[in-house]
Amino acid sequence: MTPAAAFAAIRWGRGFRTRAAVEAHQARGLARLRRDIMPRAPFYAPFADRPMDEWPLMSKPALMADFCTINTRGISLDQALETARRAEESRDFSPLIGDVAVGLSTGTSGQRGLFLTSPYERRLWAAVMCGRFWPRPLLARQRIAFFLRANNALYESLNNPLVRFAFFDLLAGVTDHLPRLAQTHPTVLIAPAQVLRHLALAQIRGDLNIAPQRIISVAEVLSPEDAALITTAFRRAPDQVYQCTEGVLAYTCPHGSLHLNERFVHFDRKVLDAATGAFSPIITDFTRESLPILRYALDDVLVPDPAPCACGCATTRIARIEGRCDDMLFWEGQGGRRMVPSDVIRQAVATAQVQVRDYRARQTGSHLLEIWLDTGDMRGATQQVSAALNQSAARLQARLPELRFHAGLPPPDGPKLRRVRAIS
Repeated sequence: MTPAAAFAAIRWGRGFRTRAAVEAHQARGLARLRRDIMPRAPFYAPFADRPMDEWPLMSKPALMADFCTINTRGISLDQALETARRAEESRDFSPLIGDVAVGLSTGTSGQRGLFLTSPYERRLWAAVMCGRFWPRPLLARQRIAFFLRANNALYESLNNPLVRFAFFDLLAGVTDHLPRLAQTHPTVLIAPAQVLRHLALAQIRGDLNIAPQRIISVAEVLSPEDAALITTAFRRAPDQVYQCTEGVLAYTCPHGSLHLNERFVHFDRKVLDAATGAFSPIITDFTRESLPILRYALDDVLVPDPAPCACGCATTRIARIEGRCDDMLFWEGQGGRRMVPSDVIRQAVATAQVQVRDYRARQTGSHLLEIWLDTGDMRGATQQVSAALNQSAARLQARLPELRFHAGLPPPDGPKLRRVRAIS
């Protein structure tokens, strides 16, 4: 699909009205993948004519180990790493290897991953983002403020005659960027969820006064409490793009529901919890040509929403992104371990009658659940959160671990915000 066709389909298309239409489109995408992309990758060429379930199951370590034969441009791992590291150190992200952009990405696991994008892939990414999120009217000039840990030619592809693109480097503190952000006066604000939270608080305090027409959360899970705060501050609900090193996996529709990007990606499911349908995705991207992503197993946990969406699109609707597989909470129950949604912790905090500004939860093994509360009434908050968690455990027919409460918040444990974690 050309970038122009992708823009038109996403901007004005009616979407896929039935699952049969989704599956037919994906069958055509897989056929093109076998014909046009797999033969160009030495690693995958022998599998082009074999059933999909016989393709190797890929992971980040496996991709890095066979990087040279997986990518179609003959780029060595050392060459890609050196280019990406130089960019990280100099903060100059313009150098390419030929016409291929190289980037380093840090996931919630903290593991570094490499990604490559060709000019076609960069144009296609920009077409998808602009097709879905470009404010009305279509030909109006836009000012995009983009907060991320590192820039890349991929993100600069949003530049066009109608766009003034401003990158805000997260290696500097968010507060340091407020004067320049105010001068930019963005019509589109793109940032990780925790950065949007900081900006929302600054807006509420009066330290910032901007009125973006679009707010897009990227790189982290957008929690309901952060979405509510952002909506209050900017009087506009944020959209969400679920994107990782491996590509754009989901984004919100005009009705605010998160849909899998099944126009460009095929999703297999490793089901983790039959009751909720929670699964880890195994993805195959039809469009990635420079570094093919085929049967790539992610460690994220997604919970599907089987209800049809008001937008009418039949692509899979996602109720929530729980986090990483090894961060799932499990409590002991009569029939074995029960998966406990992170929403149970959030609801317990949100329904407390005393104000809790923020929280963190860490479960160690299956026996200890520690909760940090940022509140002015620690005693009242502790009692109310504890009571709510006991009620949830009874409803789930599970045994609540020992609770241990702490005042304030613990130090950050990584570059990505994770309010709820499990520690083995």
